[in-house]
Amino acid sequence: MTKRKWREVALALGVVLLLGAPSADAEDYRLGISDRLKVKVQEWPDLNGEYTVTPDGVVSLPLIGNINVIGLRLNDLTQEISNRLARRSEGAERPLTAAEIVQYRPFSIVGDVQRPGEYPYRPGLTVLQAITIAGGYYRPELGLFRLDRDVAVAKGEIRTLSMKQTRLIARAARLTAALAGSSDFALPSEFNEQKDNPVIAAIMESERAALGVANDTANSERTALNEVRSLYQREISSLRGQIDALAQEDGTIQQQLKDMRSLSARGLALMPTLFNLERAAAQISNEKMSMQTAIVRAEENITLAEHRLRERDLERDRANTRDLQQTKDELTEVRGRLRTAADLLAEAQISAPAEARERLTDEGRRPEITLVRREGETIREFVADEATLVLPNDVVKVPKIHLKSYDTLGSTNLSRIDDSEEKAR
Repeated sequence: MTKRKWREVALALGVVLLLGAPSADAEDYRLGISDRLKVKVQEWPDLNGEYTVTPDGVVSLPLIGNINVIGLRLNDLTQEISNRLARRSEGAERPLTAAEIVQYRPFSIVGDVQRPGEYPYRPGLTVLQAITIAGGYYRPELGLFRLDRDVAVAKGEIRTLSMKQTRLIARAARLTAALAGSSDFALPSEFNEQKDNPVIAAIMESERAALGVANDTANSERTALNEVRSLYQREISSLRGQIDALAQEDGTIQQQLKDMRSLSARGLALMPTLFNLERAAAQISNEKMSMQTAIVRAEENITLAEHRLRERDLERDRANTRDLQQTKDELTEVRGRLRTAADLLAEAQISAPAEARERLTDEGRRPEITLVRREGETIREFVADEATLVLPNDVVKVPKIHLKSYDTLGSTNLSRIDDSEEKAR
């Protein structure tokens, strides 16, 4: 593989790690008005940033101008950006461009839902999820009927949030232990009554394993520092020993020089011998200076390694502190959502009479849901079910149920309804 190919592969890997590998949905997604994109161009920092597709269907980027993106895939857009920059660079290497969708254009839902309107789209959205986002199917203010689906959705939401709460509690315990420098942590008090729960046991085991990995990494770094420090200290000791030996040798040579100079003054010494001794003395002096420099360099390397280890420890503490605060915030949010879901479940189970649900089933079958979708210049409406995927700009139409008027004057025996519902339980 050529050097240029290696460079392109390395740059591509860097861009992918920065923006994340695109999913299959993102690869097939066609851009449209109001989509918000994040663009990253290697070695072109002025182009990096977030851009919104304008009502004219274009994305305006510095240096290269407007790009009409309606109907383009992300890959098409990145190739166009790279091509334009290559042309602008006049023969320079073609830059690598990556893009991801930060916010999709919205979808709309109308009809028999609690909160009709426009909502942000997310990949993989189904009709049922769209209805849930809009507050579920419409329920009369008097609470005369509730859909059984409301109960199932509420129970599912509670199960999901409960599991998330469990994981967050365990994660908070692990991060607290990591900040304290502990190698293990006790079972959180919230789990005291569920010690034998296999799910909680598995989560705790996972968090303890994560703490063990983090501690092993920190210990490995400290061990490596100690080994480096030991190597440099041995080197320093060896160099000092050599300096001492050179000092002794230098003393001998200096004495010989003194004697030779005395003889030379009387004309009894040979000049070559005197020159050799002076050269040997100078060489010893240079070697001592080199060794002293090496000692200083080794001491600096020890200090630098210790500084790097302290920085790594501080970086871990900062990351753990940030993660712990984020975990606590998420835990507060999840607990609030759990309370809301529990209230909604209680309302659906208690406030909705069984006879109303029976009337919904027997007398008022829900009409078919339809989707209105623009395909190019054509607008198509088709029947959908709750598992049908919704696309951006789709309009979900939920028809209203037409039931016979509910008898509120006493012809329905509500106590009989309560009795039958109790037996059904």
